[in-house]
Amino acid sequence: MLSIFRINSVFAFVGILLFTLVLRMSPFFHPVVSTAIPNTPLAQYFFYWFDIVPEFGFSQYLFSSLLVFLQALLVHFIASTHTVLYKTTPMPALFFVIINSIYPEQLFLTPQLISNTFLLLMLFRLFYLYESESPLMLVFDAGLFLGFGLQFTYDVWIYLPYIIISIITLTSFSLRYVLIAIIGLMLPAYFVGILFYLTDQFGSFLQSFQYSIQKSYFNPIHINAKQIFPFFFMLIPLIQSLFNLQVNYFRNKVKTRRVQLSIAILLLFGLVSLVVENEGFKYGLPFLATPVCLLMANYFNSEKRYWFKELLFWGMLGAIAMVQIGFI
Repeated sequence: MLSIFRINSVFAFVGILLFTLVLRMSPFFHPVVSTAIPNTPLAQYFFYWFDIVPEFGFSQYLFSSLLVFLQALLVHFIASTHTVLYKTTPMPALFFVIINSIYPEQLFLTPQLISNTFLLLMLFRLFYLYESESPLMLVFDAGLFLGFGLQFTYDVWIYLPYIIISIITLTSFSLRYVLIAIIGLMLPAYFVGILFYLTDQFGSFLQSFQYSIQKSYFNPIHINAKQIFPFFFMLIPLIQSLFNLQVNYFRNKVKTRRVQLSIAILLLFGLVSLVVENEGFKYGLPFLATPVCLLMANYFNSEKRYWFKELLFWGMLGAIAMVQIGFI
């Protein structure tokens, strides 16, 4: 089955769309309740209008599935445009969908999932920094996209240092770049504040900032052996992929090396996102999905050990299916 996704073709992307719908359809047979709580005024306003629509119910699964699929296409576009991997295939998109569909709570439309869209756009702009003739605009765009992401969950503010690190990694550091990124970051909050001021809801807007300061950003990850079971099938590919990337690192072009370094740093920030989420690590997985799916794709792109990789892949899907239906 993996052979379908090792070739760039329309059939591969149609397959990923069908794969997304099938993998995320368990709530139709085994309903679950989401515990994600919007912690920003814009997210509360957004989800309020969805909640008062009686027909929203199960249709939110379709919305979330469509958004995950579109994000998967964006990840593929980023990987191919910036030549992140040695071989360009739809494989990153496939594993992006899988990582965002492990637990039943991930099948809902959540503020974190929406915010992740803007983080992907931020990455897309940042990776153009290398040898760019106008880095100021790219840094501004990155800050602006992070600012939009912040309007859905304040937890992504931790990615502001990532922008600064990416500037150092992909181009020369300048305090001017940092200031431009902060200006871009603040613009969405400024306009959202004006919107809430004009609608006499500015008090709730200010209270949300107080919440973002007072909330705990280091929460223990409550996970048991059953919940971690699907990750056992990802462990070997991740370790092997990291080893291969390290061995072949200096064989790549300079831009590819710097982009790969940025993705490795992004992996660390993704891990931090798991402990930042107050509602549980499952809601932080969208932020971890991008670096992990690229590592998984790097391993499964090769046809070596064909049957072993097929068994790992189907074992992974089986474990996810058991988690989703509550069997384990």
